[in-house]
Amino acid sequence: MNLPDIVRTYLDRQQLPYRLIPYRSNETPGQAAERLDIPVRRVVRTALLKDAAGPIMAVLPYNHILDFSMLCRLLQRELEPLDGSEATRFFQSHGCKPESRPPLPAVFGIPALVDTSLAATGGGEIYIYFEGGGDSLVEVRSDDFHKLLDQARWERFAIPTNDLDFLGSHQTLTPHNLSSLTNRYTPAQLHAGTESIAELPPMPQAVQELLALRAAPHADVQEVIRFAERDTTLAAQVVYWARVPLNGHHGMVDSLQTAIEQVLGPKNSISLMLGSSMGQGFRVPVDGPVGLQALWQHSVYCAALVGELVKILPEPPCVDPELAYLCGLLHDFGYLVLGHTLPARFFLLNRFLAVNRHAPIIDVERYVMGAEHWQIGAWLMQSWNLPEEVIAAARWHHREDSTHPHAEYSNLVLIANRLLHYVGLGEEHNNRLPALAMFMLGITRDQAMMAVEQIHSNMAELDSLCAVLPLPPET
Repeated sequence: MNLPDIVRTYLDRQQLPYRLIPYRSNETPGQAAERLDIPVRRVVRTALLKDAAGPIMAVLPYNHILDFSMLCRLLQRELEPLDGSEATRFFQSHGCKPESRPPLPAVFGIPALVDTSLAATGGGEIYIYFEGGGDSLVEVRSDDFHKLLDQARWERFAIPTNDLDFLGSHQTLTPHNLSSLTNRYTPAQLHAGTESIAELPPMPQAVQELLALRAAPHADVQEVIRFAERDTTLAAQVVYWARVPLNGHHGMVDSLQTAIEQVLGPKNSISLMLGSSMGQGFRVPVDGPVGLQALWQHSVYCAALVGELVKILPEPPCVDPELAYLCGLLHDFGYLVLGHTLPARFFLLNRFLAVNRHAPIIDVERYVMGAEHWQIGAWLMQSWNLPEEVIAAARWHHREDSTHPHAEYSNLVLIANRLLHYVGLGEEHNNRLPALAMFMLGITRDQAMMAVEQIHSNMAELDSLCAVLPLPPET
């Protein structure tokens, strides 16, 4: 299917020339543009929003971030983004393929707001490219694109991602430079409170006890069992994890003792309980793209995939398997600090992410929060005296060129994050496997894809584990 009938009919009626450019089914428009050497600033994307007055379409360049707060102030409306499944159903109901969202409001009978950076510049040979609803990009001249949307309102509400400044890796994270950066890029009413990040929550008592257990030369199995028995959520998570076939146990796991003694062992059990107990020290929303539910699911899947990657490392393995699992589980916990200390801005972050689905998540969080989760996460791990390997994984898991001490741990998490794209849980905008990290660890692409297959075949069991959220205690 090149174009849905409703889109083809509309374009033909406009009597404007256009050309169809096929692209691969597993590509985003941005990736297709890179492969076809099309300027990504000329590729258009669409976001749907709604309020009591009905839906509205926002149209902007693919490499721009939609400034949610600016758009709401511009329209004087309290808009909410349509979640991914709702937006997909809207376009599919008009014959479009999943995830394809043509920026043609007249076709769908809804009003639209178009960012002025897409306005015609007077050069007829400048082209615009957009999703047609099928398996092709539509190419039209810039001035003709303006004619297609001449009934829409044209305003400035998007920011090029290249214009977003950020704290470079060479800069020290302090309350002063964090506050300075945030004040430049976030709405004025959200400026207050950035300094509160300087006050990290204290380490929960449970985390202190678990770290002491983990540091013991020979962890006492009975002591680990007694600890897990104190918290029904922790106990349930340990039992669920022990039942996942990835652990290789073929018998029945009918008790906490069986799970810890016969299947997981004390160190793996401690790692799982550490991740859950750390989460209980923070209060963040359960829902949203970076809410607690999505964060916990991503963390559990990442840790499981890291565990599978460790199994295929050349002998002798260059990492501690239990420590690698812990790195996968804790690498994104900087979001907990952001959500706990800056709840209003974190709420806004979830809205921004919902309407900037194709933008790199770190660009969006940099713009809204003024910092990135990996910076805050490493800061948290360091302040709580977690192992250096865990700090490295939190700090460097988005970097492809990491050659720092303990790089093997951050490289495992980086690879796992890229691979999770294949089960619909990747947080990486770039899903290409990092060649340097793969080479340094001695992992081939075929081996990595086999690890993904193992995760894919265990999704039901992993989802059962994810369903037991590490919710904070009631006050």
